[in-house]
Amino acid sequence: MAGAEALRALLDEAYAALRGGEAVDAERHARAVSALIRAERELAEFHAAQEPEPEDHADARAELFDWISGLVAAHRAGAPEEELERLASGPAAARVELRGE
Repeated sequence: MAGAEALRALLDEAYAALRGGEAVDAERHARAVSALIRAERELAEFHAAQEPEPEDHADARAELFDWISGLVAAHRAGAPEEELERLASGPAAARVELRGE
């Protein structure tokens, strides 16, 4: 976030303006502080969303890729329908169903 000292200075200016009878100026300063805090929070959320996915997602993606690759290879090799069904209902399929994907 913006420096706490800078925000404190803006708030102090708002209080000084309010004490001096300048309500419009005080409100302007207070709104500026509020807008800066919101903007800093949104920027922090944006940066957090840009961070790479945790490792556990990479492992799940690799497992899913291996599972799909196995199904495709078995199909291309002419595996019987029963074998394809067995492969399709393996452990990776159960995890996909649990995640609702």
